[in-house]
Amino acid sequence: MVAATEWGWNAWAWLVIPLAIYGLTSLTLFAVGRTDDMRNPLVFFFAQIGDSLKRLTGYPGWSMAGTLSGLIMLLVVVIGFYWDVAWHIDNGRDQQLFTPSHVMILVGLGGLIYAAGIAVLFASIDKAQTAMRWGFLHVPWSAVLLVALGIGGVTAFGFDAMWHEAYGIDVTLWSPPHIQLVVSGSLGTIALWLMLAEGRPYAEPTLLGKGINVLTAGTILVGMSTLQGEFDYGVPQFQVLYLPILIMIAAGFTLMAVRRALGPWGALMVVGVYLVLRGFLALAIGGVMNHTVPHFPLYLGSALIVEAAFYWLGTEKPVRLATVTGALVGTVGLVTELGWVTLWGFSTSARMPASLALKIAILGPIAAVAASLVGTALGGAVAKARETIPAAALAAAGVALLGTLAFPLPRDVGPVTATVRLQQVGSMANVEVTLDPPDAARRATAFAVSAWQGGSETVGADLNQVAMGKYVSSRPVPVTGSWKTMVSLQRGDEVMAVPIYLPADPEIGAPEVPAVAERTERFVRNTTILLREVKGGPAGAAIAAYSGLTVLLAIFITLIAITARRVPPVGPPSGPSDRFTSPPAWAATARA
Repeated sequence: MVAATEWGWNAWAWLVIPLAIYGLTSLTLFAVGRTDDMRNPLVFFFAQIGDSLKRLTGYPGWSMAGTLSGLIMLLVVVIGFYWDVAWHIDNGRDQQLFTPSHVMILVGLGGLIYAAGIAVLFASIDKAQTAMRWGFLHVPWSAVLLVALGIGGVTAFGFDAMWHEAYGIDVTLWSPPHIQLVVSGSLGTIALWLMLAEGRPYAEPTLLGKGINVLTAGTILVGMSTLQGEFDYGVPQFQVLYLPILIMIAAGFTLMAVRRALGPWGALMVVGVYLVLRGFLALAIGGVMNHTVPHFPLYLGSALIVEAAFYWLGTEKPVRLATVTGALVGTVGLVTELGWVTLWGFSTSARMPASLALKIAILGPIAAVAASLVGTALGGAVAKARETIPAAALAAAGVALLGTLAFPLPRDVGPVTATVRLQQVGSMANVEVTLDPPDAARRATAFAVSAWQGGSETVGADLNQVAMGKYVSSRPVPVTGSWKTMVSLQRGDEVMAVPIYLPADPEIGAPEVPAVAERTERFVRNTTILLREVKGGPAGAAIAAYSGLTVLLAIFITLIAITARRVPPVGPPSGPSDRFTSPPAWAATARA
């Protein structure tokens, strides 16, 4: 594990530089402002920035200031998030809480509350039309949503400490506090996009403003892909079936929403933004930071399908549009994504037996259609021409999404034994695995050797069959030092592993599993090896944690729906003093 003293100034630069750019940009906007609002120096400072933003982007100052503030904060979050996951995969547990990556995540998520405050401050100074007014404060609904997401993300840190205290210091992405943290940041991208949408009726976007709108929409696709991190780094702890389902949900929801709202080529432009951002993260994490490279899906085939479907079907019948497009994304688009996943090698030696292909062929289209209905509803709420999705269809889509996510959740263990033989040369070894029963891997969805937490990039090796039930590794794997090396086997809902080499871990009282010439072991659940730190804890705490997470997610989704419905229709302002008049009729009931 990396000691605290090894964090140098260059590590903290990933936090300092984005915040410094934000500060310098703010000063530049202040310097070029042309306001005559001299009520007091503080008002003058912010009015100057708001004036510059409005002239440069065409959006109201509050809408653009809140959005840009939130975007820089989410940039800090996403770098910290992917860095933290890669660091844990390569190095194991932290020795301190306030590592650069942890601080980046905490500052960025807290920054969502800051971005909401900036939007309210600018809106109040301008006396802008917003959904709510509390005294002299003018509060847009998107700011309320941002505050809720920021609080959810920040409180996840305390929740995480309690979770680790009860159940051990695991390094899984999909624990309740980690999901709360990731979802808070991911949904923050939608909140920022809705903030621009709230300001759009009072805007005349310039080319720069339109570009920022596309950029913000592109971050939604990045956010919707974050929970794929279990597979991006090649050490998945869940069924590989999750990967195509998660990709289809992200593609159907995001691409339908942005294409509906942005118009022609919107889906392709957003995928372009996504690829630039994810490419930057891959280079930063895998290149500059020298960690395991995070893989990512392309979504390009799905975007082309979405564009073609909109051209073919039009937008007059949104349910038909969402259903047909989702079905195409869930079939043709899914094939393109699986091709890319196979080419780049996301999961360790993922295979495609007939049983897995059938499940993907059924669940992939269901997930894509359901997500497309929800995405079309969101995009339709902020589009110029409003078409809605019936509540019954959205409810059915929600149930379908829950079903597709619940189906791959089981992780069982089958009656399989492995005899592992090593041909060791120095710190590396070629691996031979003999299975009992011999056909145990015939329908495997993943069967390989993987090594991680050796201080550098993960190492994976395919297991190639040389005789009935007998397999050899395609390359040598590390079996000394801090590396953790195992044989992983997935088939159906069975997610299992046997150890090859595990170092001693005195902090948790775990003994060494040495690399020996021959060992016969029964397969166990893979998390027994992947999460050696986990300990038994009170069942009530886990029930409370999952219940609380469910309630919080329901609150987030409800606030997103309310915010989207409260976005006013796009139309020309009633006059030059429009922003200083009382809010429209639809907002009157929201006044405090």
